[in-house]
Amino acid sequence: MQVSILVILLAVGYLTLKVGILDLASTRRLSGFLINITIPALILSSMQVPFSTDRLTQTYEMLALTAGLYFLSFIIGWLLSRVLTGSTGDRGVIQFAIVFGNVVFMGFPIVGAIFGSDALFFVAIANIFFYTLIFSLGVVMMTGGRMEGFNPKVLVNPGIIATIIGFILFLWSVQIPTPFIESITLLGSVTSPLAMIIGGALLATFPAREMAGDWRTGVISLVKIVAIPVVIWLVLRPFVIDPLLLGVLITLAAMPVGTNTSIFAEEYGANSRLASQLVFVSTIASLVTIPLIVTLLAV
Repeated sequence: MQVSILVILLAVGYLTLKVGILDLASTRRLSGFLINITIPALILSSMQVPFSTDRLTQTYEMLALTAGLYFLSFIIGWLLSRVLTGSTGDRGVIQFAIVFGNVVFMGFPIVGAIFGSDALFFVAIANIFFYTLIFSLGVVMMTGGRMEGFNPKVLVNPGIIATIIGFILFLWSVQIPTPFIESITLLGSVTSPLAMIIGGALLATFPAREMAGDWRTGVISLVKIVAIPVVIWLVLRPFVIDPLLLGVLITLAAMPVGTNTSIFAEEYGANSRLASQLVFVSTIASLVTIPLIVTLLAV
């Protein structure tokens, strides 16, 4: 039911751009507001929890599990890119698409809807890898092995800063005083509806008739949103005792190809058309596959 609500918000965003209430420029400005203001606020508020050794242990476990997810995704992306194409530009896009899912825009609202606000602490921890790797390894992928255009300053971004501050406050059991925490919490609560509306609006910027792509697009999308989360679930289920950690990890693994894929492809001269097709197809397909993956977790 909660995922259905988010899908409706996605549709609202799509229609909002189609009828002209939003345009590409305003959508991008809202995306900047989301990334730089509301998501960091959500991270900070979600990490305002009492310190406990159990949660600290869960944090270390989440970091280890997320590292394993990215390692497996990288191997699968590397192999798949070499099986499907000989073009360097296409290979970079395929690898990037497999490794970097939409774990920020869709990850926070969907995990929150399924597992509750307590789970967002672990989404923030998991996204440390995303924020760090996308601006380093992601650039290498899109440039065919070069670090061309890489600026180390991008590794210091609002998401990373909010996570570090939030984790330090958690370790020291420091509570942000009133009325600041109420304001931060209120800003963070905007993230879920705004992220889905922006996601829908971004989908509307793609020409739907041109976004179906070829058979490769379907294969890559299915690997990203079905094969990887199912494999991770099968491998880890006997070993991970905490159902919340496993649930958060699998749900993040089931996120569609991130919109950054098309942005990075355009920026670094890779196949931006293929990137846009993968974003569009995987996002549409994920509206069906995410509820199925969630059902799998309950088995």
